[in-house]
Amino acid sequence: MKKTQKVLLISGISAVALFGVGVASFKVMENSNEYEKAQLVMEAREAKEQIEREREDEKIEAKREAKAKAAELEAKTAIYDGIEFETGLDEGSTETEVMDVMHKMTHQKVRSQDKWGAIPMSPKIIEEVYKIVDSSDFQHRDRLLSIAAWWRDFDFSTIVQDHNFFWEDKAGTVGKAHGTLSRAEEVEFIEVNFK
Repeated sequence: MKKTQKVLLISGISAVALFGVGVASFKVMENSNEYEKAQLVMEAREAKEQIEREREDEKIEAKREAKAKAAELEAKTAIYDGIEFETGLDEGSTETEVMDVMHKMTHQKVRSQDKWGAIPMSPKIIEEVYKIVDSSDFQHRDRLLSIAAWWRDFDFSTIVQDHNFFWEDKAGTVGKAHGTLSRAEEVEFIEVNFK
């Protein structure tokens, strides 16, 4: 009987041990599942926060780009001090006065760092300038007459050189033309400054 009792005792202890191991394994698995769930929840929260940060960064970048574009457009088409709709020229005007008017006329067509003053490049004003130069004895009469003649024919292919001729005559240091405005930029310049 002793042998049977030993076997039963060992079997009982083994059963209790196996039961304990089973319960412990279950608890470990349960804790593992809860840990994995908690990890997934935390990762999902972090991913959501990352997406929100990226969206916020994109909004900030979009605002910066919009401000930069607005500043660029403003620089191209800003309302300049000294907008004039009449030249103020007559038969007694000096060469300097005529060149100043012609210089301001070029501003609606050229790209430059700074511009001071603007006069519309209209057929009426071009004709007025042409007639005054034609009847003058200015030192640069031939050059000015050629420029005005090109403008009369709507030939603005040398407008950058024309602008810089006037700019250099004034001993300019800032505002040298470095290109022409696109047609859309010129229209915008006219609408902002002359209408």
